[in-house]
Amino acid sequence: MDRNRIARGILLAAGLAIVPLFAKHWPRDQTVHYVLGSAAPRVEEVDARWSADPRGEEWTREVTFHYAPGRAPRVVTHEPRLPDGDYTVEVELVASNSERSVVRRHVALTGGVTSIDLSTSVPK
Repeated sequence: MDRNRIARGILLAAGLAIVPLFAKHWPRDQTVHYVLGSAAPRVEEVDARWSADPRGEEWTREVTFHYAPGRAPRVVTHEPRLPDGDYTVEVELVASNSERSVVRRHVALTGGVTSIDLSTSVPK
């Protein structure tokens, strides 16, 4: 009986030691701010695509935000569920005159807040 108890204790300790090694690869809520700034009133749509592939060819997460004319906030907050790591994010901005611009950035998500300044990329 003591042998079984010791064996279970060893297995439990080994399992608890391994969990932190894998935890950093588990998805968790990340906070991302897409900063539109004073250009926000011109924005009607924000499309964001996230990829762990540096070339951005396989999208892991995608989101679209639609706004009535003049109603987009200065900062759009998104909480994608992704593991910490390096990502390529592609953001497409659609302006009230139907013009579009695409911004591609490489960002590191670390479980904190990540801000992406798009204010100079909003079509006029």
